[in-house]
This record gives sequence, C-alpha cells and structure tokens, in this order.
Amino acid sequence: MLSFQLYQLQQVDTRRDQLLREIQALQAQLADREEVVRAEWALTRAGEKVEEARRVLSSAEAEAEAVRAKLQRTEQALYDGSVRNPKDLQDLQREAEALKRLLARREDVELQAMLALDEAEQALLAAEEQLKMAKARRRQNEARWQGELDEKQKALAGLDARKASLCAEIAADALAVYEKLRQSRHGLAVATVHDGACDACGAPLTPALLQAARKGEPLAFCHTCGRILYVP
Repeated sequence: MLSFQLYQLQQVDTRRDQLLREIQALQAQLADREEVVRAEWALTRAGEKVEEARRVLSSAEAEAEAVRAKLQRTEQALYDGSVRNPKDLQDLQREAEALKRLLARREDVELQAMLALDEAEQALLAAEEQLKMAKARRRQNEARWQGELDEKQKALAGLDARKASLCAEIAADALAVYEKLRQSRHGLAVATVHDGACDACGAPLTPALLQAARKGEPLAFCHTCGRILYVP
C-alpha cells in the first residue's frame, strides 16, 4: 500500500532529521572551547597582574632603599663628629627626622605592594587550577561527546540505507509529492489518522476521505493541512 510505504519513509526521515540535529549539536559542542579559552584568558590576565605587582613592589623597594640609604648617611654625619657647627647639627637632626617619617611612608607603601603581590600570586594559582579543571572537564566531555557522535553517525548510516531501500520501492511521482510536502510542511509529509481526524492538524475527515485514506492508494490528502493521510 502506497500510503504505508510513505508512512515508513516518513518515520525514517523523522528519525533522520532528529539524528542530524543531534549530530550538529554534538559537533558544535566539540568545536566550542569557550570554557577553556576563558580560563586561559583568566590565567594570562592573572599572570599580567602578578608581573605588574612585582614591578610595583620593586619600585617601592627601590624608593624605600634610597630613603634608607640617605637616612644612614645623614645619621652618620650627625653622629660621627664630622659636623660640629650647632646650626648644621640641628639641620641634620631635622633632616634625619624628616627622612624617618618619609621612610615610614615608603615602608608602608612597600608593605602594601608586598600584600598586593601575594594576593596576585594567590589569584594566579587559582587561575592555574581553574584552567586545569576546565581542561579536565573538556577531555571528559570530548570523550563522551565523540562516543555519542560516533553512535549517532552509525545510526544515521543505517537510516540512510533504509531510506534508499524504501525509495527504490516507491514510484517517482509519489516520492516527488512526498518530498514537496516535506519541504512545505516542516518535515512532516504523512499524517496518521485516529478517531476520524488528522493527527497533524486535528481536522476531522469526511467519511469519503476516511475511506480513501484506509485504501491508501491512490493517496488521500487532508483537506485542511494537505498532508498525505495514513490510517494505521
């Protein structure tokens, strides 16, 4: 019966369409490395922050050391007896006190830079761990997705062979009608009939149309949606 043959073909095509969508989705997942790329970018950014924190600390250390050295020279001049003039000694004393205050500020900046570097290094370690985990998840998912993809491609090959076999048994004009309806009806060319109505659109069938659908050849078409009717 022609309508039964086309119904079988419709079942194969419906499953093929579903498999093709699933295969496409799996291929997209396999191609999508966004999580790993984001983790790599985060690691790069964390590394840059560590380098910047090291530069800031190095600068702070150099500035503190410069003040420390100047203070040492001032205190040496103050206490080694090389300066005897009371006014000059007083100036050195004031300079030493000012340098001590400046050194305290510089050392505070140095400490903050050390803390910032430690924080940046901790963030770098966390970013390295995140990348490691992202890559591990990626490997696990890739293995699973590839396994699913292989199975679905194997199933698709089987359906392709089944479709070719069915098409070889169906008249060319009927196949042309079927394919045209598939294109215009969102992939569903054949509609089953239950309780005297088209399952695709729900429209009730006249007794004459229902009888024609039961015969299955020549083909009967739903008066509402235009699909080929098949009565199981």
